[in-house]
Amino acid sequence: MTKKAFIGVAWPYVNGDLHVGHLAGYLIPADIFSRYLRLKGYKVLMVSGTDCHGTPITFEADRRGIVPQELVDEYTPRILELIRTYRASYDLFTSTTTENHKRISQEFFLNLLRNGYLIRRKTIQYFSPQENRFLPDRYVEGKCSYCYAEKQRADQCEICGRTLEPGELIEPYSRLSQTKLILKETEHYALDLKKLQPRIEEFVRASSHWREWVYRETIGFLREGLKERTITRDLDWGIDLPIDRIPLEQRIEDINNKRLYVWFEAVIGYFSASVEWANISGNRWEDFWLDPDCKHYYFMGKDNLIFHTIFWPAELLGQHQGYNLPYFPAVNNFLLLEGQKFSKSRGVHLDSLVVANEYGVDNVRYYITSILPEHHDTNFKFSELKETVNNELVNKVGNLIHRTLVFYRDKLEQEVGNQLDDKVIKKLEETFKSYDSSLERVEMVLALRNILELVNFANQYFDLERPWQLIVDNPRRCRMVINSLLQVISNLKVMLWPIIPQTMENLSQILGLPIKTKEDYNQLKVNIYKKIKLNNTPSPLFQKI
Repeated sequence: MTKKAFIGVAWPYVNGDLHVGHLAGYLIPADIFSRYLRLKGYKVLMVSGTDCHGTPITFEADRRGIVPQELVDEYTPRILELIRTYRASYDLFTSTTTENHKRISQEFFLNLLRNGYLIRRKTIQYFSPQENRFLPDRYVEGKCSYCYAEKQRADQCEICGRTLEPGELIEPYSRLSQTKLILKETEHYALDLKKLQPRIEEFVRASSHWREWVYRETIGFLREGLKERTITRDLDWGIDLPIDRIPLEQRIEDINNKRLYVWFEAVIGYFSASVEWANISGNRWEDFWLDPDCKHYYFMGKDNLIFHTIFWPAELLGQHQGYNLPYFPAVNNFLLLEGQKFSKSRGVHLDSLVVANEYGVDNVRYYITSILPEHHDTNFKFSELKETVNNELVNKVGNLIHRTLVFYRDKLEQEVGNQLDDKVIKKLEETFKSYDSSLERVEMVLALRNILELVNFANQYFDLERPWQLIVDNPRRCRMVINSLLQVISNLKVMLWPIIPQTMENLSQILGLPIKTKEDYNQLKVNIYKKIKLNNTPSPLFQKI
């Protein structure tokens, strides 16, 4: 029976161009993992889309004096270009503006209401007397009441990671007008997380295979005790409430001016995108959401941790439909830029498309893989990018491939026989095992180190065996050495394909050995090729920066 996996990738806001922090936070690691599972013969469904309803969009639109849809129309093509440029292997990349997403988000809301997990809650919200309106969290800044960090948003502190409720921000002010705000009462629906906590806690405590820091932080939130969290806001841009399907006695005040809040409906996109994919492709979304053997992986930055380890599981549990819960939330820490946190407003920004055009897509993919912030914040440095590409890709990987293929073509005329060196094949087998084990635990930095160990071994083997001398002294052993190295290269391309797909596809064309993923066929094992005929003249795959 075909193994299946669902991969949900964070939904980028369409309020600006994506910087390299987004590449490290979710896009590249999700793509690597998706390709890895496809190599293992899994049937994979990887989805995401543009998050169009968040207050980052309305805030940027208000700042520029345009309507939100204009912003969506401006940035969506650029995000799609980025996805194509970095060859992200989505099965579907959609949007939260589709009718399908609206319908399913409303169904999730209604199910939670019917099942008793939504409560009416009169709350205080930040109100701007000068602008005469309630302000969404993104419009509000102030000082965190937990760690006292300044310039923090009203819903979450980026420094200590705490979620904040209205009234918990010290000295709140409007980011648009810079004027002081007051608190004013309004009525909303809230998700009763307190009622759901026992089931959430049972789910989390059974998930000790998560990254240790992710598990620890989630348990910390649970120990503090979950509170009701409002899921609607006073907005005019977002998904309407299904008013005609809400019983009169359950309707909140001023219901026509309420919208589903983005934190609640954006994560539903993982499910709605799966349904949309099924409708387009003719496949069954149920195979991924109702089959308990299908594991769910999610990729995001650490500012979205609580939404994927607590809030999204709560929404799924509250449906009473038996939907699969997150098996592994692959939460990454932050990627810094030369020691500074990315901030468009503070001018700390590095456009992902600019970097790709300047340094090469696979060079960037490789470098970011080597510094993925899986367990702690890491740092993007231009000097380190240059050093990594030149020392590892060019001097090690590229050198091994080029000198082996040139020697094979020029000195042996592509004839090596079938003899192999057992210690080389053993090293290959060990590498596949460690590489597979690393990626199974979603440890991509370690998987890359496994590959580099093999490359270093093969380069040392080449130097020690001295094939340029063996061809004179011992031609038979020379052919065995080069044949063994050819097997390393042919198998290496499979392991490197998830990380640098375009270059490895170029290599596969040279070798005449195409990379093909096939359901129920695991390629993550040593394949011995009896005859390799080069289709093209070998040229260096990598260029020094």
